[in-house]
Parts: sequence; structure tokens; C-alpha cells
Amino acid sequence: MEKKKIITETQEKRCRMIGIAGSNTGVGCTHFSIMLTNYLAGYLRRKAILLEFNESGDLEKLEYVCTGQMGQKNPYRVLDADYYKYAGPEAVKEVLQRGYDDILIDFGSVKDGANELYWRCDKKFLVGSFTEWQQESFREFEMEQRAKQKKSWQSLAVFGSEETRREFSRRFRINAERIPFSADAFSVTKECGEFFQRIL
Repeated sequence: MEKKKIITETQEKRCRMIGIAGSNTGVGCTHFSIMLTNYLAGYLRRKAILLEFNESGDLEKLEYVCTGQMGQKNPYRVLDADYYKYAGPEAVKEVLQRGYDDILIDFGSVKDGANELYWRCDKKFLVGSFTEWQQESFREFEMEQRAKQKKSWQSLAVFGSEETRREFSRRFRINAERIPFSADAFSVTKECGEFFQRIL
């Protein structure tokens, strides 16, 4: 009985919940989520699934392009990773029973409403942008949430100038890692692999 209990506890500890949110729409949150899922599943050979906790419908479009079907299966598989479109709390309970090493959740834009589950994730990433039309929402989230609680998330960005990134670090103490550019979210380059290893 004791041995069975230890095995169960080990299995539970093995599952890692990773939350990814964007400071706004169009900042690369879903692209980053798919990149990270493929790194974990395809490169590290971990059992990984990406859940879509937003109304974008991007994972349904992905399903159609990659499998030729739409709405047939949930979760569905592309290459080595699983994807769960239009997920919710019940989907989290379901996938927790399936023995995944990593459960990634794409929360979409934080402007769509705060999600309590994001704050309970083991690892939290905020994808922002330093472009002129999106940098303010990035700064607002950082400053507001930092005032409420100790910073528990990692800030990332792919868009915007390096000069603006340095200015945000100096003026607002917003230190965001630069996500390596990758045209193909399913291809893990050496640079991306080193980046993911560092942030995880």
C-alpha cells in the first residue's frame, strides 16, 4: 500500500503545468506556445499537451491545416505533441489523468480577463511586445501585477526594438527575454533549444 502511494505521489509531481499569456492580442503568444510544446515533446521526448484557454480558434485552424479534419477529435495529435482546442476547467481535470509530463495552457490575451488558473501554474510566461502600439499594455500588466504580488512570471518578447527593451528595463525594471525568431513553430533550431533550456 505504501509503495503504491509513493508511486502515485511521484507521478503527480512529474506533471508540470505551464501557463502562457499575452499582454495583448497579436504578440506571438500562440506561436510561442506551439514552439515550446514542440520543444518539450519533439526534442526532450516528454509527453506534452497544449490546451487552448481562449476563444481564438487557432488550434481548430491548426487541426484542419495539419490533419485535414476539423472538430473530429479532442485532443488531437500533430507530430509528437497533443493539442486540445476550446479547453476549460473540465479539460484540465481530464488531461491530468492521462499521465502527461507537461500540460501547457495558452490563455491568450490577459485583456480577455484574468484567469485564476494562470497564477496557479508551476511556470508562468507573459509574452509582450515592445512595438509602439503594444508596449503600453505590456507595461500596464507588469506594473499592475507587480504592485499586487511578488513577480512570479517570466516576461518574454519577440517584437520591438532592442533599444526599447533596454529602456523598459532601465525605467520600469521590466526585464524581458528576447524570444528567438522562428518562422516555423514546429521546427526547433539550436538557438531556440538553448533559449528554452535557459528559461525552463
